[in-house]
Amino acid sequence: MAWRRSLEYSLPSRVEIFDTTLRDGEQTAGAALRPEDKVRLAEALADLGVDVIEAGFPPVSSGETSAIKQIAEMGLKTNVCVLSRCEKSDIDAAAKVSPQWIHVFIATSDIHLEHKLKLTREQVLEKAVEAVDYAKSYGFTVHFSAEDATRTEPAYLLKVFEAVEEAGADSLDIPDTVGTIIPPVMKQLVSTVKKKVKIPVAVHCHDDFGLAVANSLAGVEAGAEIVHATVNGIGERAGNASLEEVAAALKFLYGVETNIRFEKIYKVSRLVEKLMGIVVPKNKAIVGDNAFAHESGIHVHGILGNPTTYEPVMPEVFGRRRRIVFGKHSGIHGLEAFLKEYGFTVERDKASAVLKRVKEIADSGGKVSEEVILSLAEDVYGRKTQKRSYVKNLFMIMENNGFKAQCDLMMAGEIVAGEGSGSSAVEAAFSAALQAVNKIVDVKMVDLKVHAPHFGYHSAEAEVVLSANGVEAVGRGIGHDPAVAVVAAVTSAAHQLLYSQERLEAE
Repeated sequence: MAWRRSLEYSLPSRVEIFDTTLRDGEQTAGAALRPEDKVRLAEALADLGVDVIEAGFPPVSSGETSAIKQIAEMGLKTNVCVLSRCEKSDIDAAAKVSPQWIHVFIATSDIHLEHKLKLTREQVLEKAVEAVDYAKSYGFTVHFSAEDATRTEPAYLLKVFEAVEEAGADSLDIPDTVGTIIPPVMKQLVSTVKKKVKIPVAVHCHDDFGLAVANSLAGVEAGAEIVHATVNGIGERAGNASLEEVAAALKFLYGVETNIRFEKIYKVSRLVEKLMGIVVPKNKAIVGDNAFAHESGIHVHGILGNPTTYEPVMPEVFGRRRRIVFGKHSGIHGLEAFLKEYGFTVERDKASAVLKRVKEIADSGGKVSEEVILSLAEDVYGRKTQKRSYVKNLFMIMENNGFKAQCDLMMAGEIVAGEGSGSSAVEAAFSAALQAVNKIVDVKMVDLKVHAPHFGYHSAEAEVVLSANGVEAVGRGIGHDPAVAVVAAVTSAAHQLLYSQERLEAE
């Protein structure tokens, strides 16, 4: 983009991603990871390509210490880091889990010194220098943070940074601890620090005012070589800078490289969502359900002609798929493309009749699934489509120890039945649906997500990812309750895999 060439940047050629999902991310209110979950996420983060994994804070618990030690000893292709206060006891505890990096921090703002630490500036400076020196004696790569740096008197902040650099710190971090800085000031602050120190500078931004990513990028514009981030932007209060957004912006907007393997981002995002129990908003950039979804007729028409009309980056780059959603804003071109895919001839008057009924449903507050559209099309065209798969029946039985489900599905022109049980209605319904579809096509579950607000017509939604012969398909379903939505989603995904197999065999 030509306008960028007129701006003054001091961009590094490459930025390191310091991932703190397992430490600051886990400090999200209500989140907690079992030791085995932390290990699983660490493996996924290393595979994603982060440069540093901040695995946790050893003094938290024995389980935390055990998990960090296991992660540090796994031989991951990344640097494992632990958090430490400027206390010898913390640094000694860190040494017992054998990380490559140690993240030593102490608050430097007057508000923290007065109300939390009860220390003078001179005492804080002395503790910072002593801690860095002591950590270096263990052979750690030392990453030093001045907590609440953005509310610290600038001259004092620089004095601390220069002192810890002289003591042997390998890199410095500027935390915007309560998210109060703005991008121009962050850029100025990083630029000032860069002129005073020779070691790499990091930024650690919180999202209290929704500026964490913008502030992180502003820091990079001034030369910051390291960015702290979390997957899905989780973290204390309103969260941290989102790893996926920072990495994508650096690559596609600034032309700055990271080690992030973008095709892995979506799966890691879903894994974090599942293990942390923190739902990703639908409109979340890069990884949200709607990030590559289109409903507006004008937009869909453009997408069908050339996806770059309304998408800055192809969804496949991030391991995603484009999704055309039908509703009150839909246009005729998107609907015709959908009908053609399912074997209907493109007849404008009939397609328009289907579209009119789609809009009527949407205007009444209903959600329109592929199954609904095919049913409407069959009615308007006066014929059945052999390509249609749908749920005929679903029966649920509640027992003392859980639920049992029975379902009948129409697939490939025949009815297939399945039975399943589980501790919840959703689990039982999913088990029954999976048994049924496996009679037609051999599939395995990759992922399942259910969204069930407590109001609205057809309010429950489900998304399931199934795989067959190395091919994955995403099925979506809606219904009056989550169990119905899940069975519809399984049917949709299996249908896609069935016909993808048929196309491959035909070729």
